[in-house]
Amino acid sequence: MAAIFALSLTSCITVDNRMGSDLIPSNHIMHIYTADFEAPMFTAIADSLNMSYPAYLEFGSLSTPLFGKTTSACVVQIAPYTYQNEYGPDPVVQSMSVHIPVSGFTIFDAVERYEPQNVYVYKLVKDLDHLHVYHNSFSADYIDPIPVNKPGHVYLGGDTLYIEFKESFAYELLQADSAERVNPDEFVKRFKGLCFATEEYKGIAPGGRINYLDVEEASIYLDYKSGDGDSLVTYFFNTYDTFYNISTHESSHLANKEPDRHLYYEGLAGVKPCLDATALAEQIKTWGNEQTPPIQTEFLLISRAQLVMPVPVPVDGDYSQVNNAPTQLFPCTLTPNDTLVIHSPLREINQEEHGGSMNRTHWEYTYDITSYIQDLVKKSELTEKDNLWILPTYSYTTTQGEVYQVDNFTYRNTIFNGNLSERPPYIRITYAVLQQ
Repeated sequence: MAAIFALSLTSCITVDNRMGSDLIPSNHIMHIYTADFEAPMFTAIADSLNMSYPAYLEFGSLSTPLFGKTTSACVVQIAPYTYQNEYGPDPVVQSMSVHIPVSGFTIFDAVERYEPQNVYVYKLVKDLDHLHVYHNSFSADYIDPIPVNKPGHVYLGGDTLYIEFKESFAYELLQADSAERVNPDEFVKRFKGLCFATEEYKGIAPGGRINYLDVEEASIYLDYKSGDGDSLVTYFFNTYDTFYNISTHESSHLANKEPDRHLYYEGLAGVKPCLDATALAEQIKTWGNEQTPPIQTEFLLISRAQLVMPVPVPVDGDYSQVNNAPTQLFPCTLTPNDTLVIHSPLREINQEEHGGSMNRTHWEYTYDITSYIQDLVKKSELTEKDNLWILPTYSYTTTQGEVYQVDNFTYRNTIFNGNLSERPPYIRITYAVLQQ
């Protein structure tokens, strides 16, 4: 009875949602609108891509019909684990070798999974300058052209890369003096490091493989005899100092400031889709001037902005292009730090649904770029550093939470729709206009 009585009372109350609206001045009422803009995209070479401190070091070579050949290698310093004061009198080398776990690979044809690749390890003869960390910072001048591994090493695509080193190289390492033996920084001043490489893929047909090495899980072992005893020196890959990947590409012919039906993405330092910040800002400004009354862009309040990038819809069951795409792509900007200019993902990547993965229902990527557009419409001067680069990203967990970085070690490639395609890329903004 009490419940029925309460219900009869509440059902008679009318809620007026307009209450108080007459107290709001008319010039303070905000209306929310949406507007679509063409996304002025182009394709460019990522020649300033930072290739240092990758999650994995890599080496390999492959070729695809559209992008041509890509060859990669890696450079890393080594240092002794066991800080021995002396190596003993007249050391005699028994062996020197390493097992490096292979954490993954890129192939575009299943038959290439276990294809043989010759492996070459070269000794570095120049210091790895910490400022030179781009894919093209490294040259043949940095290495002794004679490999330090034994000849005939072939990698067949297994879980571990096994390498035996020449005795001459082992004897050279045993010449380290007492200061170099106990201090890794002193050691790398004399013994600059190693370069892991293979030859360029020679096949005419598409093929090849790029391999990803987990050097943090590997150690180099140097066994030797001194006097009447056996001894062992263990070297670790000094990954907390200097290490990076290098690459060469043949895809520069795909770079185009005015692309038509297609945009191209290639991993490492290959071609990438970019958004022209200056052209987009001009487009938004022109649109604002055409409104009634005109809208000054600095009074736009952007509540949501999305970059939509469609991909060609697969036909006849051919999913090769979309299957070859990276797991996650996201818009990045050039961000200067103390000594370098690096690519950094927009901060929206930290949101739960940031749009880094392909939507295979609509065959498109939809990226949240709200902060970028809000900053863009307020800037009085723009440069090429304000352009957006579509780059692969990966994440890892720290005590502060999930951290996202540009993926500078995985090679993939794919195609996006271009500006003149039937489904071109576009930007949709949801906005209000602040009172002037």
